[in-house]
Amino acid sequence: MNMRHRLPAQRRERATAKTIVLALGAAGLLAISAVMGNAAPASAAATVTRDSVTTTTSETGLPDDCRPGITGTLVGTDVFSFQTVETDQGFHFVGTDSGTGRIDWSDGTYTIIESVDHISFNAVGHGTTVFTSTHVDSGDTFTADGVFLFRATFHEVERFTATDGVVRVDFERGRFHFFGGC
Repeated sequence: MNMRHRLPAQRRERATAKTIVLALGAAGLLAISAVMGNAAPASAAATVTRDSVTTTTSETGLPDDCRPGITGTLVGTDVFSFQTVETDQGFHFVGTDSGTGRIDWSDGTYTIIESVDHISFNAVGHGTTVFTSTHVDSGDTFTADGVFLFRATFHEVERFTATDGVVRVDFERGRFHFFGGC
C-alpha cells in the first residue's frame, strides 16, 4: 500500500519483488498466449471475467523516513477490481488496485494514506506481450490535534513489451514529491 513509510532499501526490495511477480505472471500468460496461437481458431465469442476482491491489512512497527525514532501501526483496506477478455485474437487484462488507510505514529501524529495502481496486460498475436502498471500513493500527516504537517506522494510507471520471448521495451520510473517539509 503506502511506500512513504518504507526505507529506501525496503522500497527497492518491494519494487524488485513486485517486478518479479509481475514478470512471472506475464510469462505464464505469454505461455497461454503461445498455446492459443497454436490452437485451432476459436469461435468469435469473447470470454469476459470480472471480479473485485476487498482485503483489510494491518502492520505494526513501521519506521518513518521523515522522522527517525518513531514507529507506526497501519490499518487499511484494499480493493482490487479487474476484468479479463479472452478471444481467438489474444488475452487482455485490466485492473485497478485501490487502497486507503491510516498510520498511527508513536508520537501521537497520524497519516491518512491512499494508493491507486492501474494495471493492463495484453497477450496478442503470436507471442507479443505488453504490460503496463502505473502507481500513485500519498500520505497526509497530521498532529494529534488534526493540524496538517506535510504531504508525501510517490509516482511510479512500469512498462515492458516482449515479442517471442525477447524484451523489446522495458522501463521503470519513480519519483517522490513532498509538500510542507518532511
